[in-house]
Amino acid sequence: MTESAKEGPATRAPFWDRWFDERLDATAVRVRHTFWPRIAAVAGTAILFGLNLGWAAGAIWFAIWCVTEAWVWRSATIMAPPRTSSFGKRLNYAAAALASTLMWSVLAFAYWRTGDPLLQVVAATCLASLLMHAASFGYRSPVVLMVQAGPPAVTWLALPAFLGGFPDLSTVTLIVSVGLMLFYVYAIVVSNTRKAAALEAANEAKSAFLAMMSHELRTPLNGVLGIARILQAAPLSPRHAASVDIIVRSGEHMISVLNDVLDVSKIEAGRLDLEAVAFDVVDAGERVVMLWAGTAADRGLSLTFDVEPDFHPWVLGDVTRVRQVMLNLVSNAIKFTDQGEVRLGVRWRDRAERAPGIEISVRDTGIGLSPAQQEKLFKPYAQAEASTARQFGGTGLGLSICRQLTELMGGTISLESTLGEGATFTVWLPLRRADPPSPAGDDAAQTLPALRVLVVDDNAINQTVAKAVLEATGAVVEIANDGADALERLRAAAFDVVVMDVRMPRMDGIEAVARIRAGEAGPPQVPVIALTGDVGGDEEARVRGLGFDALQGKPIHPAGLIGSIFEVLARHPGVALEA
Repeated sequence: MTESAKEGPATRAPFWDRWFDERLDATAVRVRHTFWPRIAAVAGTAILFGLNLGWAAGAIWFAIWCVTEAWVWRSATIMAPPRTSSFGKRLNYAAAALASTLMWSVLAFAYWRTGDPLLQVVAATCLASLLMHAASFGYRSPVVLMVQAGPPAVTWLALPAFLGGFPDLSTVTLIVSVGLMLFYVYAIVVSNTRKAAALEAANEAKSAFLAMMSHELRTPLNGVLGIARILQAAPLSPRHAASVDIIVRSGEHMISVLNDVLDVSKIEAGRLDLEAVAFDVVDAGERVVMLWAGTAADRGLSLTFDVEPDFHPWVLGDVTRVRQVMLNLVSNAIKFTDQGEVRLGVRWRDRAERAPGIEISVRDTGIGLSPAQQEKLFKPYAQAEASTARQFGGTGLGLSICRQLTELMGGTISLESTLGEGATFTVWLPLRRADPPSPAGDDAAQTLPALRVLVVDDNAINQTVAKAVLEATGAVVEIANDGADALERLRAAAFDVVVMDVRMPRMDGIEAVARIRAGEAGPPQVPVIALTGDVGGDEEARVRGLGFDALQGKPIHPAGLIGSIFEVLARHPGVALEA
């Protein structure tokens, strides 16, 4: 029986977990993007308020509205990426949004009670606008719908009933008409909610399809790159070494394209998670330059990395995504530069309206872009023009991913370019300074002891690659074809480490590791490393929650696999590590 089977029936989550969820975060992001247009609209409204009901009343209403809007802005800001949200932060935002909606309802109430028919039409228009606003995206969250539609709906029903001053029949007619309109708004919200659910289901299906395709595409790439990397370590003639290097570069480019497609899908589905760890941004930039140095030299380009003197390199953020932005921008600059140079720069830059942060710039002396080309440059699958794709190749995803990743991290990206004179891309990220970690032992200088390793994979190519990599370290490797086979071998003999594919026929890795942890196959504490083609930001946390000790992505990188084994053995004192 698997662990999931033992859990029993699922309990219904409390309402605050179901209502105050990430849907409120998405609404908060939209609020931050429309801040200045709302300020302009409110300023005009306050002037009209003053002209009709007196400047003192208009000034008081505007001042209170500014306080509530500052509350909305602040609460939305503390929920923006890369910060993490919580129930308290979301409740605070909902209360601020309710206060803002109440201020507009107060405005409608003030106009209505004048008794002037024209100003009562203004009040009705104000309340109708609030309901239209709620219907437009309130379906995203029941909390948003309540705070944005509740006050105007109650106000509109109460005004004619208590302050109308109309004949009974007219009042009843008005109340019924308003009730019908509110019912229509409710019907729109329900319809939009169903459409949103259908879209979410479609996204789930797309994510499942992409996960499967990722697995299937990475399996043959694992064989190509795995064997090629093994050959790189072998004594080869210069001609053969150059050929193997081309194979490795081409395979890594294919992996890069595959990762870009998967990243776009995950960003669109809201499933790309960010981490916050201390890392050296200068080291990240130097690695990017080292990676592209050969390509730049082949094109006759100068590739340099500029850092300010006395620069503090340690920051808190997602090193993988920051490095991905750098890689895409440098790759793009090299691709579109025939002669001259490409410069990657990093510096601290504070912005008055934001927290301190890092500015990353990539400048080239390439073909440049016209204003018309710049307008569509950051759109997915788009390039400057059709001839660009024919001449330079590429999927048109790199810059789109840079923009989306930058915005997810709470930053901005901009471009300055003149056709024929090169381009400068500038990324600003709100990364805080961090302290460098304590010095640790050099893992690369340590060697693993002789190990018995069980490799579990249903693909013969993957088996061959993993076995070759591990046997090169002196390990004794045995092969199992699926989870059931692995359990039999673990019952028959002891192993130091298990490297297991997650997706397999007959019995997959998830069920197999659950049975191992349940004590059905040898020692339940044996380290198990998950082998998977799905290397998304949340995949490692997911597989650890299922009972695996670490994750190794496909295609297998020898240093990565050895590093994962070293990591899990360090956490299991039963296996001694030799210095």
